Amino acid sequence: MRRCLPVTVVLGLVLAVGCAGKGAEEDTMFPGLGLARAPRPVTVLPPDEPEGWEEAIPDHPIKLYVRENLYLYLGQKADRYNAYGLRRLAHGIYRPNLLGKPTVTVDAYYMDLSLHAYGLFSVERNREDKIVEIGGGGHLGEKECVFWKGNHFIRVKLIEEIENGEEVLKAFAERTERNILGPTTVPELALFPAENRTPAGDTYVVDDLMGYEFLGRGFTVEYDLEGSKATMFLAIFPPDVPTKQPKGAAPVVGVTTTAFLKLRRALLKGNETPQVLPGPWQYGCRATEPKLGTGLVARKGRCIAGIFGAPSEEVALRMTASLVQKLP
Repeated sequence: MRRCLPVTVVLGLVLAVGCAGKGAEEDTMFPGLGLARAPRPVTVLPPDEPEGWEEAIPDHPIKLYVRENLYLYLGQKADRYNAYGLRRLAHGIYRPNLLGKPTVTVDAYYMDLSLHAYGLFSVERNREDKIVEIGGGGHLGEKECVFWKGNHFIRVKLIEEIENGEEVLKAFAERTERNILGPTTVPELALFPAENRTPAGDTYVVDDLMGYEFLGRGFTVEYDLEGSKATMFLAIFPPDVPTKQPKGAAPVVGVTTTAFLKLRRALLKGNETPQVLPGPWQYGCRATEPKLGTGLVARKGRCIAGIFGAPSEEVALRMTASLVQKLP
């Protein structure tokens, strides 16, 4: 006759085995003696570091963060990273070989979109640092190196001063970059005129474009035009959702039209009549932005674009037309 163990006994055996497994997660070189090290998390952090460096383990194992606990590492700055669609952060600490002091950190931010990885890079980089060709773009300073590629934004940072700091930062960045797959270009940036761009003058924000809440997400690109600093912008809106209106009711104004009317109202002075300008847009007019200067704004489809600070109206018309013609 077959005999079955009581459920309580079976549960006890499962718990005992589980506890034994959990106890086997510390460092040892010999199977069966002591505890085994927990497996290394799968990340883009360099497992075989630049020559002469190693992970600072077991004292500083790789740490993983998600949206909900990112504030434990970044504090209030976590809000910005979450706004750009953070999925996960892998944080690693490295030291020179032979048990040197922890010296370098590598933070790999995995975002929901490659556009958001670029956007985070565009607002987090130090534009005064030298530009380096790593991934989709990088900047190298005395104490940190940042770049983006695919859905990743990477920050390599020195936490201890060393003589060859920039060389080490770049080596870690290049080693990390080889572990990442994905695009290194932003298609929307190709819509803007290529000539006379200011180096590192492009930015993507997920809200409050140029400080206007109603514009939402979009791009700005800076130019050096005949000695004048000019700024082009492009705001992209979601499609309008068709809704049934009661018979005889006034038509609902779409989100793009609403935003354009708000922008025009904000840029015009008092009861000033907008000066309509011709071009490949549904509507365009001259406008002055208090911080950026005089220019024009135009609306086409789900996009609002324009330029401020151009040296002349002719230049403003030509550059805005070049951008708007490429919009759907």
